Amino acid sequence: MNEEYVTYDPRIPKHKPSLSKAIIIFIAIYFGIEILFDALYSEEAIILLGAKWNEGIANGEYWRFLTSTFLHGSLIHLFLNLAALHIFATEVESIYGSLRFLIIYLLTSWGAGLASYAFSPGLAIGASGAAFGIIGALIIFFYRQKDKIPGANLKFRSMYTLVIINLALGFMIPRIDNAGHLGGLLSGLLLAWFIAPEYKLEKEEGVLKVVQKPDKSRVISGIVLVITILFWLTKTTTERFHGI
Repeated sequence: MNEEYVTYDPRIPKHKPSLSKAIIIFIAIYFGIEILFDALYSEEAIILLGAKWNEGIANGEYWRFLTSTFLHGSLIHLFLNLAALHIFATEVESIYGSLRFLIIYLLTSWGAGLASYAFSPGLAIGASGAAFGIIGALIIFFYRQKDKIPGANLKFRSMYTLVIINLALGFMIPRIDNAGHLGGLLSGLLLAWFIAPEYKLEKEEGVLKVVQKPDKSRVISGIVLVITILFWLTKTTTERFHGI
């Protein structure tokens, strides 16, 4: 199998995971910028570089939902999240394609940051919320295909088991933002329910082929729905922050 592709079944059309790899490289470079700004030890610097900071978000700095996913507090924090992205983000991109992967990354980052904004008053950084959303996208894909594609049921069970274990660890280990993890996971599950590609088996000249089902209207409506929900929740949470 070509190592440039990551997929569980070679019969399924595969996409190069170039965007996910670019994000991994960017996060690693951004960690170098953190070091230059002494942001590992300075709250002021980490806020300047884009951490999830509730006061700033309440004043309209919504870009922090995304930029906070590029920041990390230590080498171990960075390594763990980059490892997760290398394993799961590349697989999601290979299955969903680059455009759908980008939408998943952006909207699950928003969902993770929003949940942290709503339930955690402290600063928050890291790509783990987006990683949970990406895993959520894998869970939905393998669930939808578990009776059709060999190996999908096993992948589905391993994915949700991994999520349960990591959420449990998050509740036991101090300073882990489980609100962000849950927000990323739930937004990933909801989004993927609409935009996960589905396949069917068709015979063409006596040869059995895997063909993707048409899904343009489902995908567009799902994206619009998730954006609408996230926008409304952001507005509601900000109003609550201001005591409106």
